[in-house]
Amino acid sequence: MSRVARYHADRTNQKLYFARLACQQAEQTEHVQQVQALRESAVFHLQGAVLAFLQELVRYYKLNELRPTLQNVEQHMAERGQVSPEIQVLKSLAQDSFLAELNRAYRMCQYAPEPSSPAPEDETSSNLIIKVTQSPQAWLPDTQILREWHGELVQLIDGFRNEMVEF
Repeated sequence: MSRVARYHADRTNQKLYFARLACQQAEQTEHVQQVQALRESAVFHLQGAVLAFLQELVRYYKLNELRPTLQNVEQHMAERGQVSPEIQVLKSLAQDSFLAELNRAYRMCQYAPEPSSPAPEDETSSNLIIKVTQSPQAWLPDTQILREWHGELVQLIDGFRNEMVEF
């Protein structure tokens, strides 16, 4: 039985594929709102790939967890007196790397950003300076960044899969 079939890696692969498709479509469209929708879709699919991989780990380690998170998988492993190297790496990446940025982008997709309140303007010559404002979607990563995250996530998951041996 193949690894994909045995640990249901097909869902992780699907999510990665869907993220790649969303990036491709975002690059090919000109409509601003469609681009935003596709970029947000890529963020959702990349986050979904992380969650699907956690499900793979749960199946691989034969844990009983329906909604795995880094914390509860780590806890289940600790109860067995074991450590998952994959979870340790993912926890580290979730603190300060592309995975931390992906998590932030995912949270930002869930909630509307706080509107910035305009600062009162003085009657000075600074009023002559043109002020550049951020667009409402400035927090959303562009397709190049999304593609980089996709590549890093694919490389990370493939590396984990290659190192996983029968438990």
